[in-house]
Amino acid sequence: MSLKPTNRKEVAILKHTMVALLQELGAEDEQDYPTDMHAFLSVIQEEQKIYDTVFEEIIRQVTVNMVERGDILSEIRNRYSHLFIKIPKHVRHLHTELVAQRKLNKRLTEELVRAKDTVCELHKEVEVIRKHDIEVAKQAQDTQEKLVSILTQSDNTDEILEEYHKLYKMQRDRLEEAVTITESEKRMWIDAATKLVMRIGHESGINELLQLHRFEQARLRSSNHMIEIIRSSNDSELHLIEKKSQDSILKLMQISRAVVDEDQLNIETITKMEKDIRLILKSLDCETTYESEAEKRLLDRFNLYDVKALSEHLFKWVEHITLVAQRFTSDKDLSVQEDLINIRGMMETWVEAGLKLLQKNEKTTNGKDYKVLTEALNSCNAEIDLWLRKVEMRVSGEDGIASHVISLQNQLEDRYTTYSARDFDKPLPASERVQLKDAFTNWIEQTTLLISTLTNTTEREQQRVPMHLENWLNRILDQINTDTDVRNEENVKVHNSMTSWMVQLLVKGAEELPSDQWDQEFHQLNQELISFNLNLLRDSGDLEMISDDKSDLRKQMLGHSDKWLTIAKRLLINEKKLVQKVLDEKKKVKVIKFNAADDIILPEDTSNLTAIGGASLSRNSSAVLTPDPNLGNEATKTSLIEIKEGEEDN
Repeated sequence: MSLKPTNRKEVAILKHTMVALLQELGAEDEQDYPTDMHAFLSVIQEEQKIYDTVFEEIIRQVTVNMVERGDILSEIRNRYSHLFIKIPKHVRHLHTELVAQRKLNKRLTEELVRAKDTVCELHKEVEVIRKHDIEVAKQAQDTQEKLVSILTQSDNTDEILEEYHKLYKMQRDRLEEAVTITESEKRMWIDAATKLVMRIGHESGINELLQLHRFEQARLRSSNHMIEIIRSSNDSELHLIEKKSQDSILKLMQISRAVVDEDQLNIETITKMEKDIRLILKSLDCETTYESEAEKRLLDRFNLYDVKALSEHLFKWVEHITLVAQRFTSDKDLSVQEDLINIRGMMETWVEAGLKLLQKNEKTTNGKDYKVLTEALNSCNAEIDLWLRKVEMRVSGEDGIASHVISLQNQLEDRYTTYSARDFDKPLPASERVQLKDAFTNWIEQTTLLISTLTNTTEREQQRVPMHLENWLNRILDQINTDTDVRNEENVKVHNSMTSWMVQLLVKGAEELPSDQWDQEFHQLNQELISFNLNLLRDSGDLEMISDDKSDLRKQMLGHSDKWLTIAKRLLINEKKLVQKVLDEKKKVKVIKFNAADDIILPEDTSNLTAIGGASLSRNSSAVLTPDPNLGNEATKTSLIEIKEGEEDN
């Protein structure tokens, strides 16, 4: 500190310098402070630095004359400086609360305005309704009285509505119960008819019926077992796919969220650095002139952007950009890249398994329904691959972030190295300010590009891709369950058709003549059974179909089906012959014509003779025919005696 006494001129210069610096800062008395809180605090802090420096100079001048007075002023300066450091923090806190309160007030105001508008609209609607009610009341008084009469018969509208709900629920329960009873009765009658057929076959010695029932039950068990194996195979593969896909998506989600969070921090860091660069760039536009040597000496102390200040800012920016570049310049994310490689392998594994499952089911009877699911899986796979590539590129920096960040880091480090080696007490020349202005403008462009690139995160994929994957898993699960239900329904349908055919065959044998329709029905049943077997074999594909007793289910099902068809065909042929034989025995009739006065001498064996009209015949009896009274005595009436085939000679 200089102990040279000051004169009035230096005091005047000090005042003039302070005013000049305030004008340069834009903090003159007649000018308003910036409305933006951060800009306001920044100006206040810069203005406080000016006051602090002026205060320091005044203290020096006072100390020259009296040390004690200078010490007191120095103590006051330190306390004021400490106080003004606390004020911005407190102001920021108050500003934050004020902004929050303003937002809340704004929201409440909007809600109040909206509520007021709603009330006004409702009031208008009420007025319209009121006028309409008056007009309707005048024109429909009788209707209103009738309505009141009807409503008074019930306790209230809620009770009526409740009764309707109860009635609906009761009707629905009844309908469901009726459907259940119908299905139960249907099953009961089918079982009863089957048991009756088995009993008739056993009592009549028709062993074919028992064999048909046994082979059909064996075929039904084999086909049901095959359907269950197909379902179990699809479910196990789908469960494995679901587990692997969820594991890979969960790991990718964790890494993606961590990357997004880090990107948000980097955006905040670069944004803060960009604001500082813009603030200093604005100050570089102001050129400083010196009127005297004394003014130059004082102004050098107040030059906020001299070599020292610039070096400090550069050092701070280097630290900021180094934090951002640390991901690409260190081994920090090597483990993350390895995890992404593993996730890609997991993804390829379950996608391949999914395509294999779909391709297997595309070969089944309902294969066309799985082609749409294959397209959906490919689309989902493309979305996951795009998500994974974006995360990989962001982690490795191949999306341009690494090159831009490292380039900006090198520029800042080079500039900082240049200025850190210079004399801090020297100001920045005007030509150097122009160069710095160009550099700062370039840095602002680079930071803007970095912020734009970092803003393109994977948050959209984090929400959309898991939802699409879950949708695909649900769709394929529903399709597999639907196919299983269809197979079971078709199997039961074939079983009922085969059982019904056995019952109908016995019924037709007692009531109908053999016809081509019998053969057509058997042929249709034969085609239905063969079609079901072929479809089930097609659906089973290359799956291992082994029963509990280590037998081949395919051979069992086909063998039981062939045996059933063979026995059924033989039973049909035998039944047609039996019915035809009975009909042939009753087919031929012998007619004997004789006069009314003739006597008929019956043969010894009259067991094959039947008199028309139901009269009994014996060996010693004779048939005497009398004239028909309606035709007269001269007319004769013929009578018939039926003789079974083979007894014509009698």
